[in-house]
Amino acid sequence: MGEFRVQDLKFVRAILFFSLCPALLCFEANALGLLVPAYFSPGSKWTTLNDAARRVPVVAIMNPNNGPGISASSGYTSAINAFRQAGGRVIGYVYSSYSALALNDVAADIDRYFSFYKIDGIFVDEMTNDSTAAHVDYYEALYRYVKAANTNYIVIGNPGINAAAAYVTRPTVDTLVTFENNTGYEANVPDPWTKTQGSTTLAHLCYAVTNAGTMTNYVNIAVTRNAGYIYVTDDSGNNPWDQLPTYLAEEIGVIELINKEAARQKPAVLNLTVPNTNVLVAVSGAAGRYVLQTSNNFTNWQPAATNVSATGNLTFQLPKTNATVRVFRTEQ
Repeated sequence: MGEFRVQDLKFVRAILFFSLCPALLCFEANALGLLVPAYFSPGSKWTTLNDAARRVPVVAIMNPNNGPGISASSGYTSAINAFRQAGGRVIGYVYSSYSALALNDVAADIDRYFSFYKIDGIFVDEMTNDSTAAHVDYYEALYRYVKAANTNYIVIGNPGINAAAAYVTRPTVDTLVTFENNTGYEANVPDPWTKTQGSTTLAHLCYAVTNAGTMTNYVNIAVTRNAGYIYVTDDSGNNPWDQLPTYLAEEIGVIELINKEAARQKPAVLNLTVPNTNVLVAVSGAAGRYVLQTSNNFTNWQPAATNVSATGNLTFQLPKTNATVRVFRTEQ
């Protein structure tokens, strides 16, 4: 928990740390988010993701028709808006046929997503994993195309296996999926370069995992492998992403505990400014769910706002009050 005291509502920078999180893990904890291939129609599954996004960072990959389709769907518009309002981020699925699909064709699908829906970026599937210059150039071009539309858009690429470091260092993506399979996760050996990256650079997708015990083990393994995103599901078949896992609640709970431990190891730093009639509280810490609390006596704490961050960096905006002393703290 990070906390500081504000007197007379002047600019204050202070660091005073508390933690209510017990030591849950025997290794250094990276915070985690869920990367969910949400390859299902709007409805109850998306509503369930809304609840998940209020507790842990969630990026959902929308895929209306192996891409954006030819027109906007009101159902998807409603589902996306509700999910983003709950704190989640949505990215649109496109495929690249391992760089065989013409760049203009992929760009056209990207444009349709941005014209149809208010989303947060793009997921590029069927990505090459080698260091062939032409391949890396291809994906760098797509990356630059997305960023030219909006620098805040995120780009996640999916070779699904270990890939050359150039895909990250050029860059061609913000996040690279280096594992997508229904078996072999425990035995998988990540490339050494993955240990030198920020954790949000890496994501792992595991399907046909039949029980919650194995899921829990896989989520903990993801932390040791420096992955910032994980998704484990018991869904299987030709499309193992058309259902949510039956143990989703347990998976969210495991990630919550990991994120609390990450917050204990990296307490949040709070910076406050009062530019006008609002109080801005900037938070820098571990990824996860933050509850901003306020008090005027260090005893009676009241929740003021809640937000979820995949990076651990976020800003709360509150109205200025007449109180001469206010104390803020965050809790995960």
